[in-house]
Amino acid sequence: MKKILFFLLIAQFTSCKEDSVTAQVDAIAGGMSQSAKEGNGTIQLVCGTQTLSVEGNCGGLTTMGELVVTIQDKIVPSRVFTLSFNTDQFPTNGDVFAVKKSNYTAEGKKSKKEVYIGFSEISTSNQMDWSSDDTSGFIKFEVNDDAIKCVFKDLELKPSEVYNRGELNQNAVVSGSFHLYRN
Repeated sequence: MKKILFFLLIAQFTSCKEDSVTAQVDAIAGGMSQSAKEGNGTIQLVCGTQTLSVEGNCGGLTTMGELVVTIQDKIVPSRVFTLSFNTDQFPTNGDVFAVKKSNYTAEGKKSKKEVYIGFSEISTSNQMDWSSDDTSGFIKFEVNDDAIKCVFKDLELKPSEVYNRGELNQNAVVSGSFHLYRN
């Protein structure tokens, strides 16, 4: 009888934990909204002698007060390019943003004229990740009504010390373009 009671208590505790986690995930998901109609993009990252690309659908969503634009590769879905803004507002025509190092733990208000860039592939067979740094460069947007376009060249990204190995564990240069449409 004690064994049955013990297992029932474990099962109840585990289900309470799962419910709590599920509630947190639901709360975060509830705070997200699609901000942009789907577009597409092509991004190339050059690291040493290797060139990696992301070519596929592009979209935007707002979460926790920040606009995030993501391009997912159509052939390797675990390979993505992300651009994170410090605001939930779309850029306006001619806006120029400084590409900076992502610092999610920083306190206080962050500049609305800064963005963070990432290029990653995290799967069971490949784990690599690069992100922007304070010396990465600048990015400019062209906006015409609801159409948003961005073309950039030679932005320097830093490798992840956790994921990148061998030749991929060095600075990379990313260039590309994407477009999407405001909802």
